[in-house]
Amino acid sequence: LPAIKTWEPFLEKTVKEVKECVPWITGTHTVTTKKGMCSGTRGVGTQGRPTRMWLHLVKLFTLKPTERQLESLVESKQSPYLRVMGFLYVRYCAKREEIWDWLSPYIDETEPILIERLTRTTWPLGKLVRMLLTETKYYDTHFPRLPVKLTRQIAQGIKDWDAKQGRKEGEDPFGDSKSDRRDDRDGRDGNYTRDRDRDRSRDRRDRHSRDRRSRDRRRSRERSRGRRDDRDRRDDRDRDRDRDRDRDRDRDRRRRDRSRSRDRDRRRRRRDDSRERS
Repeated sequence: LPAIKTWEPFLEKTVKEVKECVPWITGTHTVTTKKGMCSGTRGVGTQGRPTRMWLHLVKLFTLKPTERQLESLVESKQSPYLRVMGFLYVRYCAKREEIWDWLSPYIDETEPILIERLTRTTWPLGKLVRMLLTETKYYDTHFPRLPVKLTRQIAQGIKDWDAKQGRKEGEDPFGDSKSDRRDDRDGRDGNYTRDRDRDRSRDRRDRHSRDRRSRDRRRSRERSRGRRDDRDRRDDRDRDRDRDRDRDRDRDRRRRDRSRSRDRDRRRRRRDDSRERS
């Protein structure tokens, strides 16, 4: 992984290796402190070993993806775990005021993802996205804290969206059967289950609306960026105008000062000449 420096090899390796979404390998991390002398040295430390998801996420931080690359990540059709990695990167690294714009189109995604491989715990992708928007902790890792005002706006945005979908307040948008589900399949079996096929079919039907929301979000960001650029150009013009005005004012002042100085010298010479003649 350290040897990878470009985007495509990173994606290929991520698709091949990342198969769960938790930050710690199961059984290596606990919240209680081990007792005894030099417990960390003896191999019983509590900090845990990171999963491939978190190792690849750190690698993604070092690659510093562009906005276009990040969009391709959250819209990826290669692997749902590429999308999860994109969502996590947004939550950790995006500007706080842009997090809702990035994640809100995906709060109803039903594509199943494996959260923890050992227990076979699966979530709908939309449930993870909602958790990223509303929670500050995830399996004993901490997300950057959002301002209280922004947190309330996000909660209200989710509530308004659920109301538009005809859901009652507090209703699980994914149903009990899809929440925290234990999958008893053999982990080596690469075939999709009937439920996953049905979910993917529903995702395909929703793809058009999601793409439209993504385009709208991109246009909104471009409009905001254009407004900022126009404001910066206007400020630059104003600064240049003020600078030119100050320069002209200084030049006129220096010219007047030189003129006064010459007049004083001329009067002084005339006075001296008149004294000499007298």
